[in-house]
Amino acid sequence: MQMIPNTQISICIVDDSTMYRDALVSFFKTQPNINILFEASNGLELVKKLKHTHPQVVLLDMEMPVMDGMQALKILRDKYPSIKFIVLTMHAEKHLINSFLALGANSYLNKEAAPQEIFKAIENCYNNDFYINGLMTKAIMHRIKKRGN
Repeated sequence: MQMIPNTQISICIVDDSTMYRDALVSFFKTQPNINILFEASNGLELVKKLKHTHPQVVLLDMEMPVMDGMQALKILRDKYPSIKFIVLTMHAEKHLINSFLALGANSYLNKEAAPQEIFKAIENCYNNDFYINGLMTKAIMHRIKKRGN
């Protein structure tokens, strides 16, 4: 499903790496359908900022000081059910992917993903609730096979 022209998706970027956040901001500023509401450097900062403004999609790092992505998602998923959470991390372990999915993440991407794939994940989560890539498929299939034994 393609986005309706002139529809903007509001997002926030949560990552402790200023350099990574800046790279994403630079890319998304070139995308007319993306509106960056705010940035945060950790989960606690995200929790505080969500009290005042609600993006439609949150790009959430896993490893951050103060409060990591998993802790933040545990707190926020039920409180903000309409927000789509896309985890962006360097970790590709199946058990971590499945843990985030069980907590209600809408997608899970490696930080090495091309900006276009991150954009595609945002659009798909916004339009269809989920974006499933090869990384997630492998983790889900591993979990299904594990349950079958």
